[in-house]
Amino acid sequence: STRCVFGVDTDEMKSVSVMKGESVTLNPDFIEVQKYLLLQWKFGSTRIAEVNKLAQINSTYDGPDGRFRDRLKLDQTGSLTITNTSTTDSGLYQLMGVQKETIYIIFNVTVYEEENSVSVMEGDPVTLNPDVTEIQKYLLIQWMFESTRIAEVNKLTQTSYTYDADGRFRDRLKLDPTGSLTITNTRTTDSGLYQLAIVNRETSYMDYKVIIHRCYVILLQMDEKKSTT
Repeated sequence: STRCVFGVDTDEMKSVSVMKGESVTLNPDFIEVQKYLLLQWKFGSTRIAEVNKLAQINSTYDGPDGRFRDRLKLDQTGSLTITNTSTTDSGLYQLMGVQKETIYIIFNVTVYEEENSVSVMEGDPVTLNPDVTEIQKYLLIQWMFESTRIAEVNKLTQTSYTYDADGRFRDRLKLDPTGSLTITNTRTTDSGLYQLAIVNRETSYMDYKVIIHRCYVILLQMDEKKSTT
């Protein structure tokens, strides 16, 4: 039998974001994976690591194009660490546990670049501007916030949409035909990773780390001094 177990308590894919150059560790639920005889990690459809408890062997593989060479660390619990991350490491990682049944634990990893980090004060608008050279050749552009679609421009149908499934961005998103996305009346809950997918014959991605700072107002009470004559 097969059952799907995601990396969080709810039925969602676990999203992990990390700055380029840093390490990221994908930790499965230890209670879930400890009973499995074979643990296998895949990046996309390519096997990159494996724990075989019967043979007592841990193996890592270089992955597509050798991109993970000397950058993967795997422990007996199934935790996988990727060191010196690059933007090409972004994507879906799947851990498969095999015994009498098979489970799948899914992680969506995004590696962002520091120069695409934007910070504003709470309440101020923030605009995420894509690279004009990249964006001019698109057929479809799509904005995601923490793996959830929030805006889209379709050049073929000449339509643009903003989405608000959970009500977080209600009436606060503005999207123009160039792909620029503006968030108005920002809140601290808007902080996180925004990803722009640019779709043509191939799909390229641009990542933005947004940080909304809370503004604190400090009131100082001054003691009133009275003068007497």
